[in-house]
Amino acid sequence: MRAYDNAYSRIVSWLKVLLPLLALAILSTLFLVARTIDPAQDIPFSDIDIDELMNEPRIGGPTFSGMTEGGAAFSLSADRAVPDPQNTGRLSGSDVRAAIDLPEGIRVDVVSDTAEIDNDARTAGMTGDVKIESSNGLTLESGDLTIDFDALRLWTDSAVTLTAPDMTLDAGHAELVSEGDGSGPYVLVFKGGVKLLYDPKQ
Repeated sequence: MRAYDNAYSRIVSWLKVLLPLLALAILSTLFLVARTIDPAQDIPFSDIDIDELMNEPRIGGPTFSGMTEGGAAFSLSADRAVPDPQNTGRLSGSDVRAAIDLPEGIRVDVVSDTAEIDNDARTAGMTGDVKIESSNGLTLESGDLTIDFDALRLWTDSAVTLTAPDMTLDAGHAELVSEGDGSGPYVLVFKGGVKLLYDPKQ
């Protein structure tokens, strides 16, 4: 009986030493295999420059719309815009889109890389790759376009290329204006070294 008690006591004594050591080994293994976190690594879902946002306020998705005196409806939107600190009525927009519904039923869509929008003067000066498409099948490309929404006058100061189903036209600049009192019809006028290539379908 005494021998049994001595063996039991020795086992208990050894377990008192071994079990804590085993626990420490398990904890050490967990720390060793844990993924190392790099504090300098960027947060993967954060693409916002906080300093830039604080120093340069932005407007996300601004939209302007209205109706001209001649009865044409228009809208102007941008993916983002930055207000002019010197003039609250002016904005610099990027990825700009304009849509104009003329009284005679023709729709004109305009896209450009950037634009200077003057809300007080109701004008937009578009720059970059400007592309104009009309619902009657005309496409016009230019490096700039100015829109006066009050008078609904569109004009370019740089060269333009017009494509249509049967022709291609190059000119120094172009202008869309309304005849008469502004109620239409609207005409597209080309000036400055106009070159027309007519290719009728066979």
